[in-house]
Amino acid sequence: MVDRDLLFRDLIKTFFLEFVDLFFPKIAVAIDPKSIRFIEDQKSQPLQEQREHSSALQTLPTSSEILVQVRLRGQEACFWVHLEYGANKEIKLERRVFHTFAHLDAKYNLPIYPIILQASASAQPLETNGYRVEFVDRKVLDFSFVAIQLDRLNWRDFLQRRNPVAAALMPAMNVQPFDRPVVKAECLRLLTNLRLDSKHVKVITQFIEVFLTLNSTEEQILQTEMERMGLLERERITNLLIRSKQENLQQGAEREALTLVLRLLHRRIGDLSPDLEVQVRRLAVNQIEDLGEALLDFNTGEDLRNWLQQKIS
Repeated sequence: MVDRDLLFRDLIKTFFLEFVDLFFPKIAVAIDPKSIRFIEDQKSQPLQEQREHSSALQTLPTSSEILVQVRLRGQEACFWVHLEYGANKEIKLERRVFHTFAHLDAKYNLPIYPIILQASASAQPLETNGYRVEFVDRKVLDFSFVAIQLDRLNWRDFLQRRNPVAAALMPAMNVQPFDRPVVKAECLRLLTNLRLDSKHVKVITQFIEVFLTLNSTEEQILQTEMERMGLLERERITNLLIRSKQENLQQGAEREALTLVLRLLHRRIGDLSPDLEVQVRRLAVNQIEDLGEALLDFNTGEDLRNWLQQKIS
C-alpha cells in the first residue's frame, strides 16, 4: 500500500517554495530561497501523546506536521504545514490545530504561519478558519490559520500554472470521474514542459500514479487525449510513462523486500516500537538487504536499535 503521507511530505520538502508560490504567491516572493530549512519533520508531540493515551487508536486522525524555518523579509519565521487525512469525532480539527500550534510556538519561539492541508475528502470538515474562545465581556482567544481543502478545489483553475506542485496536486482535487484521463494527460503535459531533473520528476509522477490510477477504458481515453497533442509533447509523455512503469516495478520489488524483513524482525524480536519501524522503513535498498542478513543474530529490539545506529551514523 502506498504511503500517501510520505508522498505529501516528499512533495513539500522537494518543492516547498513552489508550494507556497502556488497558494500564497505574495508571501513566496518575500522568502529568501537560500534560507529554507526543515526543522521539524515528524508528528507533533501533542498528537503523539493523544495516540499513546488513547484507548481507541482507530478514531485518531491520520496527520503529520512539517515545520520550515525561513527568512521572511529579513526576519526569521516559520511555516507550519499540518497534513490532515483522517477524521476525529472526539476533538474538533480547529482545536487540535491550535493545541499543536501552541506547542510549536513554545518550543521554537518564532513567528509561525499555520497552513492546514486537507489531503482527503474523509478528513474532518473545517467549520471555520480558526479557533476562538469568547465570553460575554471579552474575547480570550482568536487564533486563525489558512486551510487548503484539496477536494474542494477545481483542477481547471490550476491548468495554466507552470508549477510542479500544481502538476502533482491536480489529481487530488475535485476531479469528476469522466475527467480523470483528461486530468492525467494535462498533468503529464505540464510536467514534461517543466523540464525537471529525473529525481524531481519522480516525486510528481508518483503522486499522479497514486491519485489517478486509470482502468483500461480510461487508459484508452488517455491515449486519445495524447494523440491530440503535438508529436514532441506526445513523445515526451510516452517516454515519461515508460520510465514511470519501470520504476514502479522496481519499487514494488523493494516494497516486497521491506515487507519480508519486517515480518522476519517480528518473528525474531517481536513487535517493533513505532520509532524503530519508522527507521527501518527509511532504510535504503542496500541497507534493507544488509538488515535481512544481520537480523538472524538479533535477540531483542535493542540489537536492532544498535544496528540502526551504526548504519545511520
